Amino acid sequence: MVTKSRAAVIPKPNAPLIIQEFEIPELTPGAALLKVANAGVCGTDVHLWHGKLAGVPYPLIPGHEVVGTIEAIGPRPVKDLDGNVLKPGDRVTFHDVYNTCYRCWNCLIAKAPTKCTNRTVYGITMDSQKHPHLIGGYSEYVYLSPGTHIIKIPEHVSFDGASAVGCAMPTAVHTVLRSPLTWGANVAVQGAGPVGLMIAVLAIINGAATVTMLDQAKNRLELAKKFGVTHTLNIAETSLEDRKQKLMDISGGHGPDIVYEATGNARAIPEGIELVREGGSYTICGQYTDSGTIEINPHLMNRKHLDIKTVWGSETLHVYKGVKTIADNYHRFPFDDLVTHKFSLDDAQKALDAQESHVSLKAVIQPNA
Repeated sequence: MVTKSRAAVIPKPNAPLIIQEFEIPELTPGAALLKVANAGVCGTDVHLWHGKLAGVPYPLIPGHEVVGTIEAIGPRPVKDLDGNVLKPGDRVTFHDVYNTCYRCWNCLIAKAPTKCTNRTVYGITMDSQKHPHLIGGYSEYVYLSPGTHIIKIPEHVSFDGASAVGCAMPTAVHTVLRSPLTWGANVAVQGAGPVGLMIAVLAIINGAATVTMLDQAKNRLELAKKFGVTHTLNIAETSLEDRKQKLMDISGGHGPDIVYEATGNARAIPEGIELVREGGSYTICGQYTDSGTIEINPHLMNRKHLDIKTVWGSETLHVYKGVKTIADNYHRFPFDDLVTHKFSLDDAQKALDAQESHVSLKAVIQPNA
C-alpha cells in the first residue's frame, strides 16, 4: 500500500495554498483509503480560503466534493449504502458530512439533522493536523474513517459526470424536496451555476411545464439550454420590469409558481420575491455564506401570500438520491459538461482563482492525473 500522500493546504485564511506531504495512517477496522480522481472546487472552498466560515481549523486540506477509486480496505469489510461489500478498484463517492449524531436537540426534536451541533465535515471542519490527517479532497488520497457513508458510482457514469453530484445535486435535491414542486409547474431559477442547473434538471424530471433560468453569465445560460431549460433571461441585458413581464408571459399571465434562489448573492432575494406569482413559493438555498444585508418589503411577501422556505446543507439521503438521479438520467442530460476546467494538485490555487472569478462553471482538481 502507498505510504505517503501529497495534499494542497490552506495554511491560514487568504494565504496562498501550499503543497505538503503526509504519512498515510494504518487503516483501522472499517476504514478505507480512497485514491482521488476528481476533487470538485466548490464556492464554499473559496469562502474557506477567505476565512468566511466559522469553526474551521487551519491549516486545512480543503475538498468536500470527491470521487475516486478504493485503493485499500482496513481489516474489517466496508459496505456502501446499498449494502455491497467494497473492494479495491471500486469507483465511489461519499457524503462529506462524516458525523451526524442523531442525539442532539436539533437532530431529535427539531428534526433538522443538517443543523446537528456535533456534525463534522470532510474538507471543512475536520482537522488535518490530527489523525487521520488526510480529510480533504485536495489530496492524492483521502482516509475514509469508519462510518463514512460511501456510494458506488455506476460504471456508465464517468468521474466528471459523478462530480456533478458534489454539493450541487444534493443541495438541489434538498431544495426541491423543501418546495411544493408539482407536475406542470412554471419554475424560475435564479443563478445558472451548478446548483441552479441541478435544480433545473430536477424540475424537468418532475414534469415542470416551463423552466426559466436567470443569470448574467452568457456561457452559463448557454449551458442551461443544453440541460433543457425552456427559457433564459440575462439579468445584465434586461430590467427587473422586463423580467417580470417575460415571466408573466411565459406562465400564462400569472408568474412562476416557484422561484428558486441559487445565486449566493443577497441582492437576488428582493427580486425573487417580486418575480414569484401571488400565492406562490420562493425557496432560497444559495445563501450559504453571509453576502451582506439587503432591504426587503415584508408587506409584499405578506400581500402576495408567499410560501418561503430556506435550505441548509444536505443529508446522506440527498447525496444518495443525487447519485441515483444522475445515473438514471445520464443519457438525458450532459452532466459531464459541468466540468469545464481541470487542474493538477500543484495548480490548486489556480483552480480556486478560476472558481472565484466564475471563469469555470465547475473546476476540478485531479491530484493523480
